[in-house]
Formats: sequence, C-alpha cells, structure tokens
Amino acid sequence: MMDAKSIVRRFSDTKTLPHVALRAARLVNEERATMHDFEEVIKLDPVLVARLLRLVNSPYFGLARKVESISKAVVFCGVKQLRNLVAVEALRSMFKGEDRRFSREQLWLHSATVAILAEMIAKRIFGLAGDEAFLAGIIHDVGLVAEDQVAGEELRLAADDLRLGKGSLIECERGRLGTDHCEVGLLLAQEWKLPTEVLKAIQFHHDPEKKFAIPSLSAIIVLADFMASKMQHNPVPGAPVPALPPSLARHVKGMMVNYKIIVRDLPAEMAKARELYHSDG
Repeated sequence: MMDAKSIVRRFSDTKTLPHVALRAARLVNEERATMHDFEEVIKLDPVLVARLLRLVNSPYFGLARKVESISKAVVFCGVKQLRNLVAVEALRSMFKGEDRRFSREQLWLHSATVAILAEMIAKRIFGLAGDEAFLAGIIHDVGLVAEDQVAGEELRLAADDLRLGKGSLIECERGRLGTDHCEVGLLLAQEWKLPTEVLKAIQFHHDPEKKFAIPSLSAIIVLADFMASKMQHNPVPGAPVPALPPSLARHVKGMMVNYKIIVRDLPAEMAKARELYHSDG
C-alpha cells in the first residue's frame, strides 16, 4: 500500500511534463502573457514547432497562404488551442504501452474521446468555449498512468477486481493501492499549475455523491466520461459502465435529443482531432 504523494513523487522522478509544456500551461494563466511570450517558449521545442506549423497549414484553418513563421502560426492558432496542442504532445508518450489487463493505448483512446466529447458538450449543450473542457478531458485520467508506472501489478489487480464486480474503479484502486487515480491526478495537475476548474474536474470525475453544478467543467467531464464508456471507449477493458449521478442523469434525459446528435457527430469530430493532433505526418 502507498499514498498518492508517494506515487506522484516516484512518477515525477521519471515522467515530468516537459519544461516547454509546463511553461506554456502557466502562460495561459498569466494575465500579462503575450503572443510573443508563447512564441519564445514554443520555439524551444522543434517537435512542437513542426506540429504547430502543420496545424495552421492544415485544411482545418483553410488559409489561402502557407504560414512559415512561428509568430504568425501562434497568432492563427490562438492561446488556448496552442496550450491544448502542447498538452497533447507532452502527454502522448506517457500513454504508450500495451497490456491485456490494463492498456495505456486504450486509456489514451478513452482520454481523447472524453476530451472531444467534453468540448462538444461545452459548446453545443451549454454554449461555452470548449478549450478548457478539452484540456480537462485529455488529462483527467493521467493518475492511472502514474499508478501504472509506479505500481503496475497492483493496478492490474484492481482492474481484475473491477471486472469481477468487486466495487467501483475507485474502490478497487483503494483496496489494492491505498489511493486512487483521481487523488494522484489532482496532485500531478497541481504540480503542473493547471487551472483550478481543471483540478476540480480531475478530483471529482468519479464521485457519485458529488452534487455537480450544471453547467460546470466537472459536470461536463463526468458526462463525457460516461458517454465514452457507454461507447466502449473504457480505460479498463471489459469494465462495467459507471452510473451517472442522479442530477446529471436527469439533465441528460431532458436533453436527450441534443446528446444523440453529439453521439452521431462524434466520428467526424474525432477525425478532425486526428488531423490536428495525430503524431504521424
């Protein structure tokens, strides 16, 4: 058994977010940060420079002329989409690794699906900007990656317990590890200086007793997580789909037509996201 702090400490020794990603995440929360500040950070990472230029020159932006300078690319991309691009790039390598009992590749697919669904829900259901929802979605289960790195066998035993119906994922994690991925993920996100609402979404996305404000980022992540799991994009293969908290279940029932449209449109949105964030090309 171990606590969340010890898992984070041992994980952070080998898997910290790259300094470029940390600096970019912090700049978003600095009121005085300028586009030039972002340019100065991004240009330190050649992989990010290449991806940024590929992004702004993709059909997604539809620009008439090719953009070849970092400064212009930063302006076209925008601060929050730039932050999400950096976060995806920084996190991608952490999710590498295949295993029958617990698959990081499956976890990455789940996280990407949650991120895209969260952005869609924020925009289409609540009329909010989707950037923060995407960030929270892509990072909400990062605690599972840390647990896998530090206590992989215990996590697999917890996953086995979950498939056998011995409790929720959180209960099974606590039984085998002494902590859970929400607590671990919260500590990691605090280290990375992520926005407060993102921290709350990570902390509470498996809390059945929580009364979620609607709309709130935490509620959006719970809804997206539920929908992704219903569609078999589950972080633990073969695990049962957790139930929605009653208040969110009532909300979905009242907006069922809108949510069915989101499900219908999800494949196209995931194709668009692959254009933006895929590592190939």
